[in-house]
Amino acid sequence: MSIDRRRVLLLTGGAALAASGLGVASAHEYRKGGLEVEHPWLRAPRDGESEADLFMAVYNRGDAADRLIAVKSPEIGGFALHVAPHFAVATDAIFFPNGSKVALAPGGSFIRLSGIKKINPVGRGFEVTLVFEKAGELPIEASIDAPDAAHAHDAEAMERWEKAHGRGVTDTPQEGAAQGEDHRSGHEDMKGGGEAPPAQ
Repeated sequence: MSIDRRRVLLLTGGAALAASGLGVASAHEYRKGGLEVEHPWLRAPRDGESEADLFMAVYNRGDAADRLIAVKSPEIGGFALHVAPHFAVATDAIFFPNGSKVALAPGGSFIRLSGIKKINPVGRGFEVTLVFEKAGELPIEASIDAPDAAHAHDAEAMERWEKAHGRGVTDTPQEGAAQGEDHRSGHEDMKGGGEAPPAQ
């Protein structure tokens, strides 16, 4: 079930956690083998467009390097891996050295989803599966931010989007509050690029 994250943002962290029974660490982290994906989010397509940019932080706590080689979803027609010059080990994959943290963020490397057939509204989530060369497939849900968001849960961008579309957070369903998730923690510092991998 998709979570309405605009409603969630109205809750305090304590209230959200009390309602869900979950810790913040379990709210928006995904693990597969030695890989850990944190705080995935995407910029929603602009009106009339069908592309969205996907961002996240990836920790490789394993003993070997790994590579992101594909992204899958029945709701997309394709994807492209945009590799920042300082990450350009290969143009057909995003490289994660062992022991590294790599931030896929605006201004750096990112994943462009294309041919989007259906996407939930801004403030909700979008499910995709990341395909790593060694770790295999990892399903995640990315929070959907405004098309011009500078970082995850960009409140100013959300406000601009809501004004442009005649919407407000009070117009959304109650299911997000019922679910009680809090996805604010940790996103605010994901505004820059990641660490460059060691020279090959």
